[in-house]
Amino acid sequence: MILSSEQILNGQNQDGGWGFLPGKSSNTECTSLCLLALDSLGAKQPMGSIKRGLDWLVQRQRADGSWPLSDSTNDASWTTALAIIALNRFPGHQLQTKTASDWLLKQEGRRPGLLARLVGALISHSNTVALDPDLKGWAWVPRTFSWVEPTSYALIALKQVRTNVAANNIEERIQQGEMMIYDRMCKGGGWNYGNSKVFGETLWPYPDVTAVALIALQDHQTSPPNQESVRALRKMMQETDSGFALSWGTICLSIYGDDISEWKRKIEKRFHITSFLNETKTLALSLIASVDDAKAFRV
Repeated sequence: MILSSEQILNGQNQDGGWGFLPGKSSNTECTSLCLLALDSLGAKQPMGSIKRGLDWLVQRQRADGSWPLSDSTNDASWTTALAIIALNRFPGHQLQTKTASDWLLKQEGRRPGLLARLVGALISHSNTVALDPDLKGWAWVPRTFSWVEPTSYALIALKQVRTNVAANNIEERIQQGEMMIYDRMCKGGGWNYGNSKVFGETLWPYPDVTAVALIALQDHQTSPPNQESVRALRKMMQETDSGFALSWGTICLSIYGDDISEWKRKIEKRFHITSFLNETKTLALSLIASVDDAKAFRV
């Protein structure tokens, strides 16, 4: 994906970061993914661009260790996990990843209040919502409900840096996060964004969410839920043309030991048809999927 790498380099902003589209204001998600993509180039890494991107990321870390999504808000966000994953690939950022991990370990998705629990107990026979509200995951925004994707990103980050984090609760939080993800698994494998069933209706899985969840659970590859979800992901990959979903799926299946040559060809084909609409995060993920052995997301 040489063209993809060129687009990423051309899309870097003057401040060193990357935005959702070329010319848009830089944000933590896109900058983190672009750094991981450029790192995947190995000996061909453009060190000047990488340094500028790292500088942008380091300078935006909040005093509490977290990252905001962008310069337009100073609120802590889920992108802290992606920043940890990105900085962990480059030497000299142990202090930043440690303080960020300490912040991440203090976060947990909000549990329902007493009234909501009472109502849930009264209507539980109808299977209105199928989830265990007591399992601790991570939210998109602090002090809100847990979702599968931010919990998955947090697990990947914490598993990558766990040997450098002295917090006593890291293994407990990792286990709780894994339990939350398994609790939300859809019937037949895979994951929806937040839940597996609502108002008695079974929800369907999405390939990108399923891939990210499986990456977070990669140290349980042989477990039946993982194997069932990998089979579901392969089927979803056959049915999607989304460059974003194909890229996440290819990264995941590479980690799980699949032959990904078919998916690389499909990504290449979609890229030549659509250029992924120049969406930065899709370009970055496609580059990681195409030229890397998924090192960035291995735990």
